[in-house]
Amino acid sequence: MAKQILVAVFFCMGSVAAGEVSTRVCRADGNTPLEYIDIMVGTKLKIIVSSDLAEEWYAGVLVIEEEYMQNRGVLYGRGFDGNQYAGSCLPDAGLFAAVFPAVLRGQGFELVGGEEPNAGDWFIFDYNAIDIGDCNVAFYDYEISETEPVDVLSFHHVRTRDFDNNTKVDFADFAILALYWQETGCNAPNWCEGTDLDTNGSVDFNDLMLFSDYWLETTQ
Repeated sequence: MAKQILVAVFFCMGSVAAGEVSTRVCRADGNTPLEYIDIMVGTKLKIIVSSDLAEEWYAGVLVIEEEYMQNRGVLYGRGFDGNQYAGSCLPDAGLFAAVFPAVLRGQGFELVGGEEPNAGDWFIFDYNAIDIGDCNVAFYDYEISETEPVDVLSFHHVRTRDFDNNTKVDFADFAILALYWQETGCNAPNWCEGTDLDTNGSVDFNDLMLFSDYWLETTQ
């Protein structure tokens, strides 16, 4: 199956350790945990930075690591006011918490802790898979290390099964696959409207299996 269930440190796409600031990944609704790393191009996710202690925190950074900055995934902040992303700061982060564009690392954001925080969710960001391939999002907690990340969220982007771009893999997409069934001569960049999922030049049983792995999956 394309959906690889995560174990150990990346369960629910996050690292959770007592007394630490940590990250987790959810679907676009912000509540449903993401339980696998293979995601379709077009999928939108939420990355949440939280703490299980109501203790003041210095700062950190959430970035797409430079080696993966090939336009495979994009991080978005919320509510930019010309200086910082105020909408990415959640109430539990405390007074005067702040999010700024990252300067010294990859594409992402510098996070500054607030005064009198509560245990809970502190910061929220949007993530969009925009091209196939691997993409790592690293979280650095400056109270622990400024050179080594404490969390690395590893995504593998695969070809979309949402052939009609209606944000859901459903019967309409199956009809498009059926239209190209047993078609040969598929090639880049169209690959028979994307139905040749393994890009071997034909639409066959293997493509059907790859398609079924994401049945009723949404990209929103």
